[in-house]
Amino acid sequence: MADIIIAIADIHSNTEMLTKILLEHKNLRAVFAAGDITNFGQAKEARRVLSIFALIAPQLPLFFIAGNCDTEKAREEFVAQRGYLERRPALFALSNGTQMRAIGAGGGIYHTGMTPFELKDHDLESNLSAAHASYPADGAKNLIVLTHTPPRDTFADLRASRHLGSRAFETFLYEYAPLLWVCGHIHEGRSAHYEGSTLLVNPGPAAQGYYALIAVEHGSQGVRVAADLRAV
Repeated sequence: MADIIIAIADIHSNTEMLTKILLEHKNLRAVFAAGDITNFGQAKEARRVLSIFALIAPQLPLFFIAGNCDTEKAREEFVAQRGYLERRPALFALSNGTQMRAIGAGGGIYHTGMTPFELKDHDLESNLSAAHASYPADGAKNLIVLTHTPPRDTFADLRASRHLGSRAFETFLYEYAPLLWVCGHIHEGRSAHYEGSTLLVNPGPAAQGYYALIAVEHGSQGVRVAADLRAV
């Protein structure tokens, strides 16, 4: 039997829609949120959005990173949360005891500099590599990567026939081949597809009611994943 995790991105402070999404499903194993938790909100706004997770799904581990629209004050609030994955790893167990490892790197790839958390590609690479370097190498087969910016040259980073993702993340994807990669940022890049052996999921903006359910199953061939794009 598969464990189900829910993947969301780009909430942009829309707590009404976030509430609808979280109320849609029970018996989930974890929540992964790929950035833009707020819409340029400060610490109070960050606390308000995070409180929805705590209220509706207090038993579920929440793993998340910040997006380019999350301010410095919001990110200071995030750091105090156990599931905040910026530059750091976390563990969680499937129902059969199988250990999964998650790492994260937030922020949008530098575009105009007009949003509060934009980073050059080499900084995105540095942050993700820092998280990856801090957990055992033998856990790569059960690795989940959570970023706001998608890897470049994928369906997940495609807007109006242009690829807008990170080349550094593309390199990481093919070098380490994580089991699952969840991202956001490019609203039009909503997709779930395989890049090599990695399932890459951009669930679309939760602010518009989009999300994804991801089935994680452990069998004789190891851990397998499959995704279903959903909307409320």
